[in-house]
Amino acid sequence: MAIDSPRPATAHPALGALRAALVLRAVPLIVVGLVITFTKEYPTSFGFVMLGVLGLASAAGLVLGALRLPAGDALRGLHLGLAVVATVVGGLALALSSFGLAFLLLLVGAYAAFGGVGELVWGIRRRGAHPIARDAIVVGAATALLALIATLVGDPRSAAGFLGAYAIIAGVFLVIAGISVGGIADGTTDSTPGTTADKEHSPS
Repeated sequence: MAIDSPRPATAHPALGALRAALVLRAVPLIVVGLVITFTKEYPTSFGFVMLGVLGLASAAGLVLGALRLPAGDALRGLHLGLAVVATVVGGLALALSSFGLAFLLLLVGAYAAFGGVGELVWGIRRRGAHPIARDAIVVGAATALLALIATLVGDPRSAAGFLGAYAIIAGVFLVIAGISVGGIADGTTDSTPGTTADKEHSPS
């Protein structure tokens, strides 16, 4: 009699959509991070533009990824919530780019605090129940750390530099998370009920 292995708690019914959601979120982060890294001058206006582009592009990636996920997926709600935060901050950054460094740091801090803490709490609450819960904890903690850093810097170069560093690190991490969750799916294929491997090792 065959003994079926239970499906792991972190299995996801739409891993392709989950992988796509992570990558779509990562692309704007990596692109903006690279632009900041290879830019020599960091006036305050440049910081506003980069934050605005990052916010609006991230919102688009988050929404596109969320729409690919099943309606009941908890990650869909998280990504839509993060998209709202990114849209508001990105829009304010572009519309009010003449408000000076203090306002830029306030926007960076708000973007990182609301998004980071929200994602961190989401990951903690769903640890063991969602395949990227641990990844959300890491990204959420890193984003919340950016909010803390924003309160310590006092010049536009540091503000843009830390934003760029965060964007690259978070973007690369999300790509790796997307690849890893696909690998987990491949590794659990043979343990699902009714597989050929189970039947071959079943006593007659």
